[in-house]
Amino acid sequence: MDKRNRPIGVFDSGLGGLTVVKKIMEHLPHENIVYFGDTARVPYGDRSKETIIKYAKSDIDFLLTHGVKAICIACNTADSMARTEMEKLYDLPIIGVVEPAAGMAARLSENRKIGVIGTKATIKSGAYETVIHSLAPDCGVISVPCPLLCPLVEEGRFLPGDVVVESVLRDYLAPIKKAGADTLILGCTHYPLLYDVIEKLLPDVKLISSGFASTETLIRTLKGLDLLNPSEEPGQIEFYVSDAPERFAENGGMFIGKKISGKVEEVVV
Repeated sequence: MDKRNRPIGVFDSGLGGLTVVKKIMEHLPHENIVYFGDTARVPYGDRSKETIIKYAKSDIDFLLTHGVKAICIACNTADSMARTEMEKLYDLPIIGVVEPAAGMAARLSENRKIGVIGTKATIKSGAYETVIHSLAPDCGVISVPCPLLCPLVEEGRFLPGDVVVESVLRDYLAPIKKAGADTLILGCTHYPLLYDVIEKLLPDVKLISSGFASTETLIRTLKGLDLLNPSEEPGQIEFYVSDAPERFAENGGMFIGKKISGKVEEVVV
């Protein structure tokens, strides 16, 4: 098979990575995608580094059985804790979400104060600070762990006017507001669903979606390796999960922007 016709593999601990799939579909509409959501082991955000590396390896091994031409780690936690190890193990392009978003924030920040919100593991890893300081040593970074946000989003609590999510976000965003950051990285692929609420609370702050930034990097990578699919037909998506396919199919639509059609298959990894 022509390598260009092979699918792109995308994985996440659950539903959040679908926000990355949404961006890939918008900007690379002819690409085929195989998505794996590790719903049996979600969340990754409070796991040890060793465990996350083990999970990421099994996720990629599964995607490789589908002959993927590139891997998107659509999970900030897995990217920040495991991507370096995965790049040593596998000989194919592996695109994360941390470096693209950090690079975009470093370019856009005018007052050199950048906020980052993410899971406990992502924030503890210091991955965003490391990348930002390597690109822009003059930037200050204010990082805040937000463990309640993913569960709230998965329960559908992400709309403006929801007093619970607004109260939680107001508390989490207080240090970033106090520091006067002009740019905020949404360091979890669940967080684009909170975009409108965050924008309401921080109206003068530029918001960086890691999914959007990573798709730009994916396009450049595939183009540079001559791996863009030459087909003019719409790309197809296959969905796989490690648990609860019915719940994934029911709730996935709010992440991907449309109802998930077709079968969501449960697999063991």
